[in-house]
Amino acid sequence: MTPTPARHALLSAAALAAALLLAACSGGSVRVAAPATTGAAGKQCAALKAALPATLDGKKRRGTSPAAATAAAWGDPAIVLRCGVPQPDVLDPHSPAYDPHMDSHDAEEVNGVCWTSEPVDGGGFRYTTLQQQAYVEVTVPGAYAHLQSPIGGLAGPIQRTDPVDRSRPFSCD
Repeated sequence: MTPTPARHALLSAAALAAALLLAACSGGSVRVAAPATTGAAGKQCAALKAALPATLDGKKRRGTSPAAATAAAWGDPAIVLRCGVPQPDVLDPHSPAYDPHMDSHDAEEVNGVCWTSEPVDGGGFRYTTLQQQAYVEVTVPGAYAHLQSPIGGLAGPIQRTDPVDRSRPFSCD
């Protein structure tokens, strides 16, 4: 039996829907609000993205949407890295959260990179570098709260591509 044009269109639409569903279930692209960067920060973020690992704590790298040189993701739910984010509020003198000596905020050095952390909805954490020339933010969903933080696995690429800005007022020491 030869399918009619209408039946053929219906079968094609069903096949496309199945393919999209399969892509979504198998960890398709992650929607990320990627920062727009220019100049040195843009170059550092592009170099960082190229240096990032294919897996992070056993989670495979995923594409981001829109595709950008300033964002990367791993796993499902996604651990999301954004490079070139604004200065963290704890370092912004105009922010109520300003705390340049980190008296009221958490900061830790992990494998040579200094990070601040803050809780996010769902029991996860957002980590932001404090000393790099281009600020790097990593959001870890609550689903991974019981695991070791993945930021240690990002330290090498960050150090190689985004040097410490010695003029920053804060130190993790």
